Amino acid sequence: MTIVAAPCAAAERVKKMFTMKTLPTSFFLGFAALLIWTMSSAAFSGGFNSGSDLEDLHRRAVEHDAWMREHLMPAGGVMSAQFTDDTYSQVRSYGGRRDPAIWTGAYLAAQALRLQVTGAADAVDQVAETVRVLHRWWRISGDAGYLARFAAPADSSEAILATLPAEDPEVIRDVPYEDALWHWRGRVSRDQYQGVLLGMSLAYEATSDPGIRQLIREDVATFAEQLMRRERKRVKVIINGASNFSTTIELQHTVYTDDETPDGIPILNIRTSPFEAEGSGMLGFWPNPTEIARQIPGLGWLPDVLLPSQAIQLAATFRVALQVTAGVPGYEARHAALLAHYDEQVENWLAIATGWENTNRCGASYHGLNIAFMPMYTWVRLEDDPVRRERLQRDVLRDALWSAVEDHKNVFFSFIYATQAAPEDSVEAVIAEHLAQLRLFPNPPQTAEPLDVRWKYPEDPECPGLSAVATDVDDRAGATFIWERQPWRLVDPGAPDMAFAGVDYLLAYWLGRQAGFIGGSGRVTVSQAGTGRGTLTSTPSGIDCGAICDADFDLGSEVSLAAVAAPGSVFTGWSGDASCPYIHSLNGDTRCVATFETLPVGATTIHAAVLPYARAVGIGETATAFASVINSGDSIASGCSIALPGGIPASFGFQATNALNIATGTPDTPMDIAPGATQGFVFALTPHGALRAIEIAPVFDCTNTAPAPSHTGLNTFILSAASTAPPDLLAVGVTPSGDGVVRLPSRDGTGFFAVAAVNIGSGGTVTASADDGGRGLPLSLRVCETDAQGEWIACGNSLTRSLARDETAYYTVLVSGSGQRVAFDPATNRLFLRLQTAGVTVGATNVAVTTP
Repeated sequence: MTIVAAPCAAAERVKKMFTMKTLPTSFFLGFAALLIWTMSSAAFSGGFNSGSDLEDLHRRAVEHDAWMREHLMPAGGVMSAQFTDDTYSQVRSYGGRRDPAIWTGAYLAAQALRLQVTGAADAVDQVAETVRVLHRWWRISGDAGYLARFAAPADSSEAILATLPAEDPEVIRDVPYEDALWHWRGRVSRDQYQGVLLGMSLAYEATSDPGIRQLIREDVATFAEQLMRRERKRVKVIINGASNFSTTIELQHTVYTDDETPDGIPILNIRTSPFEAEGSGMLGFWPNPTEIARQIPGLGWLPDVLLPSQAIQLAATFRVALQVTAGVPGYEARHAALLAHYDEQVENWLAIATGWENTNRCGASYHGLNIAFMPMYTWVRLEDDPVRRERLQRDVLRDALWSAVEDHKNVFFSFIYATQAAPEDSVEAVIAEHLAQLRLFPNPPQTAEPLDVRWKYPEDPECPGLSAVATDVDDRAGATFIWERQPWRLVDPGAPDMAFAGVDYLLAYWLGRQAGFIGGSGRVTVSQAGTGRGTLTSTPSGIDCGAICDADFDLGSEVSLAAVAAPGSVFTGWSGDASCPYIHSLNGDTRCVATFETLPVGATTIHAAVLPYARAVGIGETATAFASVINSGDSIASGCSIALPGGIPASFGFQATNALNIATGTPDTPMDIAPGATQGFVFALTPHGALRAIEIAPVFDCTNTAPAPSHTGLNTFILSAASTAPPDLLAVGVTPSGDGVVRLPSRDGTGFFAVAAVNIGSGGTVTASADDGGRGLPLSLRVCETDAQGEWIACGNSLTRSLARDETAYYTVLVSGSGQRVAFDPATNRLFLRLQTAGVTVGATNVAVTTP
């Protein structure tokens, strides 16, 4: 069925226009003429209870996050650093070279929890970027499931390259990957996987980006499937440092790399008393490693040696693999195989896990506790068998792990326990006690100052130099992840000019926020000033002023305010806190003032139009759009310009265009507009941070007029920005009448508008949907994809498809009445087609609608 000839030519013109930074005059002047006609036809209308404590905790998280990104995340991985002096501005060298994977995974977990709590665009961006970094570390070796500790381009800065020296046997250099040469650090250990799996599981829950979810899915599934694989391998065996021979044994729950051994044959190094088994060129996750060792000639006598932490790690791995493959088309067989393996092994893993005990003495190897707690949180959280989950909560988490550390003042461990505790466990006192410890965490930079607290804590007679009780968080030596560092040290020399990443604070804080242990809201209060009047609203909803002029929003969330002038008034601008009206992010109570002025009768007035309605670019890339400013008065509008409202992290500029829509004159130079004339402009925004489809109302103003009224969809502009450039769809809507208005033939009739959308950005998955901008119009909308000739392909409430760069998609939006009248009010009664990637608008267009 053919319903309309799709606007192919218009789509091609628009594509060329934004590629060449020019706009077809006839197209844009037609848009301006529509606006003038609209103006002439109808009037526009249109934990801690203390708030300061909560704000302090949140601000500390914001500051640690920013400080880490600026100083302590080389090539996307979390490290510590020594600086050239105590100003902490110039990195001399990076530390923690063997631990970036676990720390970067913990950072991903923190950002995923932050995303769940706030929905912030920056959290979306950080989750996506960190998943891509870890995906590279999973893949760079070329060996299934083998994780690099760290990787960096071969042309990185001198400080980064110093972490990957050629003489280091763990470092593999000049590996071709992603069309470049990379260096990476291997000989990975089991602990590194725990942070990464924790982060990927939480990120999978938090993100709606199908591409990021697929990266997580494939990395985790590949790792788990490698662990499942049972295979006979020839290995070199070293026993007690002496015997050295080769034999063939059957291995499972093992990952391999041939980059660490000269001939590619794995090496298994065994000590019989006390028993230990470690590999080179392979890494085993073996809850009972003597099952492997007894296959070796001469070692059949070895008794079982059970390792509960490795049982917990294996179970958590398979729970995450089941999580990310469940219900995914094309993964049915893989999911079934993973589930079968889990069901076969889980009771044995659980039996071993119940035997967990703290074998550390005098603080040695305290990090081993962390790599049991991290996967234990994942296992309990994802376990879907209720009987098994209760056993995990009681027998392992509470009676084994938590009972061993309940007096350690370890905030991270306490929050893990409290979030996953058995139903009968009372955790309120645990939460309160450890929130008090979290409050003691230092502000960034987290430095390594000399420490001597012998005067404050008694010494343990059995552990010289250590306290008999856990020290408070603010009495501990600096470290990148203090939750895996023992809490009893009394004296530490410190490390001059050393700073540590605050990922430990971020993970504990956002886990507390996500669990509801830490409150966090800020009040946004709006008011009106001036001689005019209007309405103020917020996104997310909460403020509708008029009636409701303040509302509470989550700390860390993004709040956008909009001002719509009443008839006879004009909105002239925002004042109040510097972040108004685009609050990114909310860090405390915020006050914003909107000024409206009364329009004098007969005064020179201007109106404005913007095209396109939406753009999506990478951070640091420039988005351009075009505007027409129309002088509808009887005298010259002098010094007309365009400005960006406050609170937007972007640079801005504008320039006049001529009748052919080519930029002319000097950038940022105001223009005079004759009575009844239209002046074209091009404006450009370069975002400095992530933006999640914020609707910007540019300020169109002249020296002798009030600013042009702002109307959503007519002269507002949606901007999205991410660290990786998304699809960027230039969408054009066309109505049968050609004037931008859908006119239903009757109140229960049907109309439509057609859309062409050209992707000038990156390829990606795009979902199209239609709405009325929240007006609640008595209409039903349905989206149909068509081909270039207008033939239907598919219809639905929303449609999803992949769209390559330079590809055009065609849509028709069907509009059906319900028997009620929709007034002719083109500034207010509008219909929108939105094109989104991972829930973020990357293109949009809109038209007016009316019924008889």
